[in-house]
Amino acid sequence: MAHSNLLSTITCVNTERSIEAGEMKIIKTEHDLHLYEDQLVASTTKFNLTNVWDISYKTFSDEGNLLYLHTHRGVITYKVEMDPKGFVSTFKKLKNINY
Repeated sequence: MAHSNLLSTITCVNTERSIEAGEMKIIKTEHDLHLYEDQLVASTTKFNLTNVWDISYKTFSDEGNLLYLHTHRGVITYKVEMDPKGFVSTFKKLKNINY
């Protein structure tokens, strides 16, 4: 199925820490969250925009932000290193058009 127009993308970061041979290993993986006119697509899930009620974020430092998707499944949290203000603003403009 083809997506409608891509409106915005933000990169999310997962950090895994483990101890191997007495040494701390830190593995960072990145995936993108894509906002289309009709859906929001993450690496492991898709949401129809009618099921995403809001997006908010909390900034902790220059490199640490938490992005919150408020959905019909509850609140889903993503860690993002860049400022999510533009992504959130695009979502809010899109949702206001559809109401």
